[in-house]
Amino acid sequence: MNQIRTGAFISERRKAKGWTQSQLAEKLGITDKAVSKWETGRSMPDLSLFMPLCTLLDITLSELFAGECIAEEELKEKTDEVLMDVISNWLGHDKMEKVRFRESKKCDTVPQNVLEVENVSRLYENNSVLAVNNVSFQIPQGSFVGIMGASGSGKTTLLNLIATIDKPTNGAVRISGQNIVDMLDKAAAEFRRRHLGFVFQEYNLLETLTIYENIALALTIKEVSKESIRPMIQSLSEKLDISAILDKFPYEVSGGQRQRCACARAIVINPDIILADEPTGALDSHAARQLLDTFAMLCREYNATILMVTHDVMAASYCDRILFMKDGEIKAALNRKQESKQAFFADILKKIEWMEGEAGCI
Repeated sequence: MNQIRTGAFISERRKAKGWTQSQLAEKLGITDKAVSKWETGRSMPDLSLFMPLCTLLDITLSELFAGECIAEEELKEKTDEVLMDVISNWLGHDKMEKVRFRESKKCDTVPQNVLEVENVSRLYENNSVLAVNNVSFQIPQGSFVGIMGASGSGKTTLLNLIATIDKPTNGAVRISGQNIVDMLDKAAAEFRRRHLGFVFQEYNLLETLTIYENIALALTIKEVSKESIRPMIQSLSEKLDISAILDKFPYEVSGGQRQRCACARAIVINPDIILADEPTGALDSHAARQLLDTFAMLCREYNATILMVTHDVMAASYCDRILFMKDGEIKAALNRKQESKQAFFADILKKIEWMEGEAGCI
């Protein structure tokens, strides 16, 4: 995707409407600084703004991505062509992923569910907000599942319930067969340390420890012997391409390297499931793709199970399955099956467009 061309197109359509940047920003409920960044090619609109922006500017999603108007008689023919071209340029090739799906297809055994969420709700009594409403789903071992939704949809609340950081008002959350809902605080904290891995948007590394020490800390807490720690970290760091920076401090390395350190810290304890909250949010597109390739590798080679909250379509296209949340509920789901990232990306966009259309009919 050519951000500069798309930005110039947004500017052109805005001016054709006779609006200033501030007026367009007001209609979208954002700052005029955000619109300025789009129009100068420094950033792209957030996922949740794609469809409202297209509606306001009287353009299609394909025209937004292409950065030009498409003649009506060519629209149907050009739409898929433009969309797939943009997606391919954005995501690149996915040979590694195809290998993963071919290998998984050969496996005859049905993987066990690592996570089972059953009729879970979370009501906050002070303001009577039903943040999560009767949500149920399962995640088999070795899966990479994403939860998508706009701000306020309930996805982060749901992740906190699974992470034992919050407790549901109703329902059950089972991780590897163990219901975590009724655990006392001390038992829940111990369960988090031993069974859950976390990757956050802001890394959550200790700045006073080296990369090696940050990873080793997770093993020390789990009471792994000193003799075992170094070979475990060396082996994993080579897989994640961070072996050369183990003696550096977090502030001395890039954001992408810090996030891969966070991945190493999460996977090294061999958790039942890794929970990732907007892990690409603070990364540029290149570092984001590296991180997502890392997640895919962890699933493929370590049989890791990952649940990721994201609003980013590119990040979501790396997943095996996407759950779409809105108003605290799972409104839709998409399974990738044997599709490439590019095709799955297009399916995700279509599903988002469909959900926006459904909302508009209410």
